[in-house]
Amino acid sequence: MQTFRSRRAVDFSRETFAMKRLTNRHISSRLALWVVLLLTAAWLPWARGECLSGTAADAFEAERVGLSREWILQLPFESNGYRLGRVDVGRWTVVAQSGDGKVHAVQVGDAATVQSGVPRPGTLLWSTSLGVPLAPPQPAGIDEQLVVVTHDMEAVGLQARTGSIFWRRRLPVPPSTGGLPVGNWVYVPLRNATVLRLPANPFGLLLPEPGDDSDDGTGGGSEQVIKLDPIEINSHGLIEQQPFPYNGGVIWCTRNGHLTAIEQAANAWARHEFELLQAPGGPVLVRDQTIFATTVTGELIRFEDAPGGLRLNWRSLLETSLHPNEQRPQLLLKGETLIVSLGEGGIAAHAADSGQRLWKSPLKAELLAIVGDLVWCYDRQNMLTGLSLTDGERKASLNPGPFTLPVTNRASERLILASPRGLLASLGPRLVAGEQPPSAADAEAPTATAEPPAELPKDSEKEAADEPFNFFGS
Repeated sequence: MQTFRSRRAVDFSRETFAMKRLTNRHISSRLALWVVLLLTAAWLPWARGECLSGTAADAFEAERVGLSREWILQLPFESNGYRLGRVDVGRWTVVAQSGDGKVHAVQVGDAATVQSGVPRPGTLLWSTSLGVPLAPPQPAGIDEQLVVVTHDMEAVGLQARTGSIFWRRRLPVPPSTGGLPVGNWVYVPLRNATVLRLPANPFGLLLPEPGDDSDDGTGGGSEQVIKLDPIEINSHGLIEQQPFPYNGGVIWCTRNGHLTAIEQAANAWARHEFELLQAPGGPVLVRDQTIFATTVTGELIRFEDAPGGLRLNWRSLLETSLHPNEQRPQLLLKGETLIVSLGEGGIAAHAADSGQRLWKSPLKAELLAIVGDLVWCYDRQNMLTGLSLTDGERKASLNPGPFTLPVTNRASERLILASPRGLLASLGPRLVAGEQPPSAADAEAPTATAEPPAELPKDSEKEAADEPFNFFGS
């Protein structure tokens, strides 16, 4: 009997030990699971490259260097399989193109001066899918009413406010760079050394044309049908940089340095040309009727619009050679200070009125924007660096964090940040109480429909000046 009781006691103790052991295993497993989940949750933002603490998009870090974070948003696209390919900044919208074929538009502007019925800055206006592209994205042409995107062998016109596809046109040859909408027309450079001019609105002109005396600006009759026909303009060379709005028309420069401006005259279109005699260093910069350009041998040139064509105002030596036909803008302008990227030579500032060298910095970086009195760059150490506009000294630096996609903004005083996974942010100048935000009128970007000069040449001078130039460049 005693032996039987001892056996039951041993069995009971074994069962109790097994239950305690099982309970401990469950507790350990659950604790381990919670630890894994917590570590995953903490590690995931770092793995995705989207942790903002201590980066340029951190509001406290931006305040430290005199900036203010205006907005931040995530673009809706499949960021696990695709990346953000390109971001272009206009006066009205920021247009981004992702690898899955989507085009996104974000409202920009000053929140303090936003009008009734206009979306606030940082609002995602639309996302339109054009299909997965076969070629890398090219610059988007941004106008107030139309956004033009070259998609493989097509030019697509999107309504700027809704993103709906307004028109699609098959191109005869592949485009060499992005198209540009200006007024009634869209200019698309092609790889056969021509520029295809398309109507911005295939159903009728939006604005009066030169020499059109009708009240409604439509031109009327069969002549209107001829105006809307696409035409190919001889560009006298391959265009690798996106054209730029100029005096109601357009200006471009070929890879061999042939500068061409097509502008509105009193009674017709006028074509003016200038030979740089060497490859350009990058896209030209236009303010009103003044043009700035760089050459591969290290020349900085200023042109002025004059009766009969483009007039050379001055030339200045940069004391170093430049890379030919850079796709990114190499020039920034604020007031009378012109910032020039010298590539391996650093960054320099010149007086816009005379071309005189003001300062030079050895910093090797890509120009991003001028905000307040700082020139912001993305340097070789993957840092955002702010140089003083007056003397070129380093005044501020920011850790870009996930925002490793450089975006150049020549349309406003804002630093636009972009990450490959589609995170966008805007940093503007920090305002002190009582100050007014910089208005769009103070921005250094020209409008697509610039006003004509105040004083026009006499009719006899215009006819003599425009006679040698053929619009089609034949």
